Amino acid sequence: MNDKSDNKQQARRHQRALNLIKRWRLMDDDFMKRCLKDNIPAVECILRIIMEQPDLEVQTLHVEDTIPNLQGHGVRLDVHATDAMGIEYDIEIQRSDQGAGARRARFNGSVLDLNNLKKGFDYDQLPETYVIFITENDILEHGLSRYHINRIIEETNQHFEDGSHIIYVNGAYRGQDDIGKLMNDFRSTTAEEMFWPPLKEVVNRYKNNPVEVAKMCRELEKWSMEERQEGLVEGQRKGEDNLAKLLKLLKADGRLHDLDLAIEDEAARKALYKEYHID
Repeated sequence: MNDKSDNKQQARRHQRALNLIKRWRLMDDDFMKRCLKDNIPAVECILRIIMEQPDLEVQTLHVEDTIPNLQGHGVRLDVHATDAMGIEYDIEIQRSDQGAGARRARFNGSVLDLNNLKKGFDYDQLPETYVIFITENDILEHGLSRYHINRIIEETNQHFEDGSHIIYVNGAYRGQDDIGKLMNDFRSTTAEEMFWPPLKEVVNRYKNNPVEVAKMCRELEKWSMEERQEGLVEGQRKGEDNLAKLLKLLKADGRLHDLDLAIEDEAARKALYKEYHID
């Protein structure tokens, strides 16, 4: 009986994993990181469209790049890239509006600056930086495909050229231009619905290649839905409303790996509370 029960649970976990893989999109944090890891052509494709620079070349790429801050804790960037001109990019995929606030963008930009100063740079040598949030919703609510945020001198309305830039990309934008097609690709659950070859190829590989699908299933089966639910119930039972809230937000963002960390690693849990502005 126990063997039969175990087999049924294993089958259920496997089916849940398959269902999750089918639903995954580039807008889902874990799947995006998997697809972009060591994939310079895909990241080049994304940046060329967002930056409107068809010749942009990515020189370095780190997915889930952890940069230490002054307190000694690591700040993890989703996608950290540098182009041939030395310009640095932090690309963050954010399904939850709560995690894409203006101060989060400011903070990430300061992390990039601090990381360069630690390398012995003088202030004048700080590279140009772009913090790019690709958000599932139009959080600035003006119906635009992109929002460019730069400092200005208010009295003269001139740009204050400090080299730091923030771009919000509206994941809900559905235009027929290049950025609209890119956002379509981020929302698509199948490669057949996608436009851009570098993204289409990698999504097709992870969705339809039996070896890759089996590998992802094995990884996902280690993370059982029952165990995550137990963590949520336990957090609520102990009065840890913040943990319950955090788990819901992480699940909504598709951050499966961080669900484990939130439950098991106190330091990581505190960092995630800070990221999602949970007091």
